Amino acid sequence: MKQKIIFGNEAILSFNKLVKSINPKRILIVTGKKSFRQSGASNMFYKTINSYEKHIYDSFANDPSIEDVKIGLKIIKSFKPDLIIAIGGGSTIDMAKHLKIFSVNNNNLEDKIINKRSLKNSNVPFIAIPTTSGTGSESTSFGVIYIKDKKYSVESQYLLPDYALIIPELGHKMSKTVRISTALDAYCQAIESYWSVNSTRSSKLYSGKAIKILKKYILKSLNGDKKAQSEMFRAANYSGRAINIAKTTAAHAISYMLSRKYNIPHGYSVAITLGKFFVINEATNNTAIQDKRGSKYIRRNMKNLYKLMGLDSAKSCEKYWYALMSKLNLTVNTKNIGIKNDADIKFLVDNINIHRLKNNPIKLTPKIISKIFHDLSNAN
Repeated sequence: MKQKIIFGNEAILSFNKLVKSINPKRILIVTGKKSFRQSGASNMFYKTINSYEKHIYDSFANDPSIEDVKIGLKIIKSFKPDLIIAIGGGSTIDMAKHLKIFSVNNNNLEDKIINKRSLKNSNVPFIAIPTTSGTGSESTSFGVIYIKDKKYSVESQYLLPDYALIIPELGHKMSKTVRISTALDAYCQAIESYWSVNSTRSSKLYSGKAIKILKKYILKSLNGDKKAQSEMFRAANYSGRAINIAKTTAAHAISYMLSRKYNIPHGYSVAITLGKFFVINEATNNTAIQDKRGSKYIRRNMKNLYKLMGLDSAKSCEKYWYALMSKLNLTVNTKNIGIKNDADIKFLVDNINIHRLKNNPIKLTPKIISKIFHDLSNAN
């Protein structure tokens, strides 16, 4: 089944009709501890949801863990929902994805996740409703999960929600910190998916739409402009659809341990190094190419990316990126973040997500990545 995406007021009006058409007996609602009420979703969907027997699962950590998934699976086993609704940010939607897929693949979970075993489908309908404008998880077929503090990505076509209802109104009460981090995550996803070795015409179409919106509206969205905030939800969904095809690359690969070790919001942790990759990914004669389409393709593709951003070179893109970070009052100086010495840098390099690193058009060595951190330690 192809995912159906409904945006704005139409999504609000469609919710009741959609649930009625599914005709569930029991609804499992997966949501954040606060997001369900603070976003306004509880009031918006109150009448519809309370017409059915329901169970709310919200007692899980911000980063979905295998332990939390197992608790959720026990709920599913006893409650037997015939509709799952996820309402929240990317982690909440990821949790709902895991609960749906592993409810029918519930033996040897760790082995299935770590070794990427094939998964069979669950026929329980799944509606995803994001309350943040960042990950685009409502339109991706993968989800993050942690096992013993190590991050894994579960990937399957069966993880894609059947319906994505995108209602910008639910994001009006996001804090400025969350708004900044999610906007940067969407921006990084859009850019990385454009230069990814897995990019296609379709993925780059989504990336391009997201980049144009983000460049135009990111700062306005932080100053209370409701139209801009609405457009950020649209951009986040485009970026999610882009990475669903192309996946993320080096900046994301570096970000996971950076975020976890130094307690930095995800979007911010990705954005710290992303600016450096405009130059690195230009594919000069001295670089090792990972994209099978070759160096000429990469250089042409990067030039097209610069044009999308309204700029003309890798250097101008890097300059724009770090100027944007400055306008957001975010330091990129790694010393200020807490990376004090070579040992700290080595730890980060040694714990990079190799899977995402392989999606980068240029092969990155530990020396190149270490240099990025050293260069940023001298940033203003």
